[in-house]
Amino acid sequence: MFSKVFFLALIPAIMAANHAVSVGANNALAFSPTTITAAVGDTITFTVVSRNHSITSARFSGAVCPPPPGGFGTNGFDSGFLSDLDGSMPTFTYTVVDTQPHFGACMQANGAHCRAGMTFAINPNSTQTYAQFLANAEAS
Repeated sequence: MFSKVFFLALIPAIMAANHAVSVGANNALAFSPTTITAAVGDTITFTVVSRNHSITSARFSGAVCPPPPGGFGTNGFDSGFLSDLDGSMPTFTYTVVDTQPHFGACMQANGAHCRAGMTFAINPNSTQTYAQFLANAEAS
């Protein structure tokens, strides 16, 4: 009985996916990919490959940029600044806890990276799209 319960408890971890996101590839102010569709329990591993960036949850609209320190909203997240200036390629891993839309950006340079389009979406939907979030960020 114990082994069956133990195995059933491991199923979500076994079935969870890891989504890889590159941050600043080719020295661009960009996340790649910009949109992730993830299930509860999945992880998203952000790897900073140039400069100094953050992975921070942001508001969908209004004052999008810069995202607030500590992140925005329920289940918000903030990696703090991660520097690849030494070639270390630091990572930040976020575990998905719900399937609601979450939006994020880099808060570097008081939001200049965010306004330049350094943004991403987790589970965007038909009413909160990545395209609209990007437009909101660029206009903020």
